Amino acid sequence: MTDETDDLADLGLECSEDWVPFPVPGSVDLDYWAKYQARELVERYARDGERGDARLLRRDLRRAVAECHRRDPLAAFGLYLSGHPTMAAVLELDAVHPDATYPEVTLSLLAEHMSIRDLGEPDVRELRLPIGDAVRVRQNYAEERKRLLGGRLVVHSLYYAVRPDHLKAAITMTVSWTEPVLDEPLEKMADDIARTLTV
Repeated sequence: MTDETDDLADLGLECSEDWVPFPVPGSVDLDYWAKYQARELVERYARDGERGDARLLRRDLRRAVAECHRRDPLAAFGLYLSGHPTMAAVLELDAVHPDATYPEVTLSLLAEHMSIRDLGEPDVRELRLPIGDAVRVRQNYAEERKRLLGGRLVVHSLYYAVRPDHLKAAITMTVSWTEPVLDEPLEKMADDIARTLTV
């Protein structure tokens, strides 16, 4: 249930141009957008001295956006590192509003709700961000099985839930990736982005 007193129209963050903002459902023709965005990425890669394959990038952009649309976040971004034809990480912003079952959205409730323990205990920390008190959950978990045969990917994720001082809702930011070599740089990147959240 949405609390009408919470205005999330100005929800935003600051991140580098490596993060491609994804369109919200129904806002653009996805094929046209993916074709245009792939060309933009190829040009950026070239400026960085790397080659990009527009066809592979277009296909990956369409897939990544369609996957995000199934989760229906308020906003989403894909991390495209120069020279790579596929998305390295996804960042999603969302909000959790109080309802009849949970009239107050607490950080402890959100941390427990988002914790997945199938690959060990998550690292849960409370902290203060510029817009309010927050909880940070770093964890790995097994991706849902997409095919009958074959193993499941390990998803690496960093989840933030923030209680802005002037809202009843909590703002959530989730960054997830599958390459272990990206753990350290992505944690730093996500921590830096979380500090820029505004609403």
